[in-house]
Amino acid sequence: MLTNDRLTILNLYELKAPPDHFARAIGALARRVEAEGDPGVLSCRFFVNASEGTARGVIDYSGPAAWIGHHDIAMGWPEMSALHEVATLSEVVFLGPMTSEIQAWIDNSTLSARIRRGYAFAGGFQRAGDP
Repeated sequence: MLTNDRLTILNLYELKAPPDHFARAIGALARRVEAEGDPGVLSCRFFVNASEGTARGVIDYSGPAAWIGHHDIAMGWPEMSALHEVATLSEVVFLGPMTSEIQAWIDNSTLSARIRRGYAFAGGFQRAGDP
């Protein structure tokens, strides 16, 4: 079920290494998030554009608290450090609620990516059984 509280993040990465290095790093991170991460991370999908030297991530969270929980848990993991070695996060687009708590987390972090916000849920559907 789609709700106004659900949060989708679109990430843009600039690759610092060959695309297969990004694929290995993000694969390892995704496996750890699935096994040990915040349960509010509902799904994550990543795509590489080798000809542009970029990658995109689409991450779905149950809500803003899950975004904070995920980052509190995963930022210190070696898998996250390995990702930072092969790619720079250049843009984060918040589709859904951008709370003052998220802004405070960002303000107290080393995140230097461009942040885009203001996209309120307008409608849609999700088929039963889809993540």
